[in-house]
Amino acid sequence: MKAWRAILLIIWIVSAHGVHAQGESPVELELSGYSYITPVPVYLSEDDRRWLQQKRALRVGVYLPGQPPLVQTTLTGRYRGMNADYLTLIHYSLNIRITVLGYQNRADAIRALRAGEIDTVLTGLDTRPSVEEGIQLSASLVHSWPGLVTSLANVMAPLHSPQSTRVAVVEGYPDADFIHQAFPNAEIANYANYQEALSSVAYGQNAWFMGDSLTTSTWLSQEFSLALSTVKFWSSPQKTSHFLFLPAQARLRKIINSTISAIDENLHGQIAQSTIDKGNLSFLLEPLNLTAREKQWLKSHKTLRVIINPWFAPYTMADSNQEIRGVIGDILNLIGLQTGMQFETVVVKSNEDMISEMKKGNWHIVQAATYDLSRENDLSFTHPFITTQFVIVVRKEDAQETALQPGTRVAISADHTLLMKMKTRHPNIHWEEVENSSVALNLVATGKVDAAISNQLTARFLSEHYYPDQLAWLPLAEAQPAAISFGVPRSEPELRQILDKALDDIPQKEVLQIVSKWIRLPDVRIDTWELYNRPFYLVAALAALLVVSALLWVAYLALQVRRRKASQRLLEIEKNKAQKANEEKREFLSYMSHEIRTPVSAIVGFLELLQQSTTHLTPADKASVEHAAMASRSLLKLIGEILDLEKIESGLQEVVVKWVHTDALIREKILLFTALAAQKGIALCYESHLEPKEAMQLDPQLLGQVLTNVIGNAVKFTRDGRVQVSARKRDRTLTISVSDTGPGIGSEEQKSLFMPFSQGNVGELHRGSGLGLAISRALMQQMGGTIDLHSELNRGTRVVLSLPVQTSYDAIPESVATEPSSSVIDRALRVLIADDHPSSRLLLKRQLANLGIAADEAGNGEEALRYLQQDHYDLVITDLNMPVMDGITLTRQVRGFDSKLPIWGLTATAQQHERERCLAAGMTGCLFKPITLAQISRLLAEVSETSRAAFDEKRLAVLAQGNRSLMLTALRDAQRENRRDLQAARVAAREENYPSVKHHIHRLNGTAQLLGANELVNIAQRLEDRLPDAISTTELINVLDQIESSLNKLEQSIECFQS
Repeated sequence: MKAWRAILLIIWIVSAHGVHAQGESPVELELSGYSYITPVPVYLSEDDRRWLQQKRALRVGVYLPGQPPLVQTTLTGRYRGMNADYLTLIHYSLNIRITVLGYQNRADAIRALRAGEIDTVLTGLDTRPSVEEGIQLSASLVHSWPGLVTSLANVMAPLHSPQSTRVAVVEGYPDADFIHQAFPNAEIANYANYQEALSSVAYGQNAWFMGDSLTTSTWLSQEFSLALSTVKFWSSPQKTSHFLFLPAQARLRKIINSTISAIDENLHGQIAQSTIDKGNLSFLLEPLNLTAREKQWLKSHKTLRVIINPWFAPYTMADSNQEIRGVIGDILNLIGLQTGMQFETVVVKSNEDMISEMKKGNWHIVQAATYDLSRENDLSFTHPFITTQFVIVVRKEDAQETALQPGTRVAISADHTLLMKMKTRHPNIHWEEVENSSVALNLVATGKVDAAISNQLTARFLSEHYYPDQLAWLPLAEAQPAAISFGVPRSEPELRQILDKALDDIPQKEVLQIVSKWIRLPDVRIDTWELYNRPFYLVAALAALLVVSALLWVAYLALQVRRRKASQRLLEIEKNKAQKANEEKREFLSYMSHEIRTPVSAIVGFLELLQQSTTHLTPADKASVEHAAMASRSLLKLIGEILDLEKIESGLQEVVVKWVHTDALIREKILLFTALAAQKGIALCYESHLEPKEAMQLDPQLLGQVLTNVIGNAVKFTRDGRVQVSARKRDRTLTISVSDTGPGIGSEEQKSLFMPFSQGNVGELHRGSGLGLAISRALMQQMGGTIDLHSELNRGTRVVLSLPVQTSYDAIPESVATEPSSSVIDRALRVLIADDHPSSRLLLKRQLANLGIAADEAGNGEEALRYLQQDHYDLVITDLNMPVMDGITLTRQVRGFDSKLPIWGLTATAQQHERERCLAAGMTGCLFKPITLAQISRLLAEVSETSRAAFDEKRLAVLAQGNRSLMLTALRDAQRENRRDLQAARVAAREENYPSVKHHIHRLNGTAQLLGANELVNIAQRLEDRLPDAISTTELINVLDQIESSLNKLEQSIECFQS
């Protein structure tokens, strides 16, 4: 038999080899472009439209594997990426079905085109598209521009240099002639793919990489965002992609060209943006809409002189070639691509030098300037391209004080747009006029002034790169934001108009990406040699005459160093004090929460017992108990809200996204207030436009907290009428609206309503903490959503929650329902309570007694450990914070000799990290005070359920005639057979062999019935009844997982029986 199998295998291999030698058949790929793409209007003749209708389908050949972002992946049979998006656009625009066929290489695809098997071939990116004989190209579909990439540590290196350097490229693009224009002595390393080439730069094997912008941006976003950055683009040589046609397909070629022409730059940008994060140059596809006068001006002004001061970081810096870098350098690079302009840098050392250079008149653009109407007599400003706040920069230890107090010393640039205004408004401040913001911030850091005026981007860059953890900034509320523009001569209106159009055409996202890139670059150092080489030579010439002075200077510097070190030590001490104060605040809030919640939790618990008791209370007594319970719960809620607010402000609140049935979540939160609404006599209605089985990806805990706050407010403040909740999803946005007919809120009060501790004027009856809406807004912002409030006095209030969501109908698969577990409490359970608070122990003991359970008490962990070593218990409930031995240590000690005893932690610190600490120590779970009778009942039911065996020991004893060894052998054999049947069922399920699945489940069911394993019997029987036709593969796999879980429980019961 084995010999025959070997012969058949050899025949199969030989035949497969023969097929491969003749060329493999094409693979039909699933077109998976983004469906949100809006069709473009394509103007066709009636003949062309009738021809398209008759053709019905377009067969497009592609050759694999393809390069991202044009082709993302074809391994799963799905054709994705920019090519797929364009094909989807053509499908919608021409209303024609498109079939994608994948070939092994270009030659196979061309052969298929000539043979008439396909209508066209869609190519990848190429510099000079090669056209085979008898093949014609369409118009260019995708464009990509050459870009220069280097490591983050090398961003300030010159962008052209005669020095020897190494440049990595992929498959010879761009060619050596192009590279040698920037780096004449470059050694070019040619790689087979982008990953190897970019990795060589990231690991220091090469200094530079050149490649096309689209592919490079894709790899930078996916693999190298923290190591590499693009520093320059060129307008040519471009890479483009095309459709290929036979001459006989002239009509189809004309239709495709018309479709490509109808795609504007915005749609090109949208398609590119779906695959790359930055470096999207699609806006270059359409030329600027220039007038004849502006075009003539450009023709006669090819090179423009740009005046910069390299100390205005991060806007303008200069490399060792004295070329402009920084934010403005990158923006001018994009403007050059749009207009063909070239820029000559004029570097000045100071504001005086800049004014002097401008007076000469031989200039075109002055560096980034703050737009100011008062300056328009001297300059003409372009449209602003960056907006940033003016800020007051202070030392960190002074951040809590008011910076602009009378008598303080404040540094400001001598040419600052706010100088005269600030002097007029604050005449009692000593204003220190300095050269630039760099000098101003240095004076603040060294303590020579109390504060400085700057814009936020400059302050952030200088603080993070030169004064880390030393400076802070506060918003300058009295000033309008700084609008950064270019300044041009008033005599050149055409230049201003050209720059305006170029700046308006650059997507704002690209500008923000440029700003973010320069702000976050590590260890940026500005090369100032060209600025200060003459002073250096002058100092060197006089050095011989200043030897004695130098010695004295060294002594003076030594004194300054000692003072600076003393200042640094004091600064370190103050910084540590501030950090310690913040930690102490957090610890104080946690401690106060614990100390307040513990007695209040006891009050809530005893009040619940009083309400549950059979004692005959008068109506007045019942009302008093109810009010006391409400007051206690309000206090607990206030403590929780304060902790929530502190957690949000500290940045510790995390968003945990999961798939959720949102409709069920909303109904669950509404149900919490149904009783209160009925008690008040108001209608609480829900109008849902959501699919019940539609799952959405969001954080259910945070959204649930927001819904509880908003719906609770609506019910609480509405005296009569109704509260209406509605939910709908549109364009991947979930919108939940909560409307009420309450008293409404005035427009003035609405302005501060989302501030912490702020409330509307709703009377004293329903006063709260004023934190609910502040927390709700913070949580919605963390989830990427918004919360809006619309209200009118005496008309009611409407709160709208908007949240971007992903949706799916398969993310939460349906499962075969199992019988609900029994909620019966075993009253023979033995429970041990460990708590150092007598009132907490008394409360818990009475709650257990109310449920028919007797309990022993211990005042600390050590005493509880002695109880456990001397006797058997089914459950331990322990406080976490106790003297002598706390609950965490107790759990670790117990786990040393008993790994299965249920241990539940009990704490008044209602925070997630406490739960994680409990589970890490080995506890079964963690409960937050106050714990209600319902919670204790569920806990005891779980313990009772766990304590029951997963098989019928009495039935097995009868079958084995009381022989315990025989019983154990039978259990082991049965479990082994069950495992084999489950494994065989899984294999059959993957092969969709449902009769075989039913056979193995039937065998497993019979074995389970013999053992009396009821839970396993229930699941197996229901599955067997539905096979082989009434169940999907996904649902079947889910049920098999349930069977495996039940087998695991049976395994645990067998181990317990053996021990």
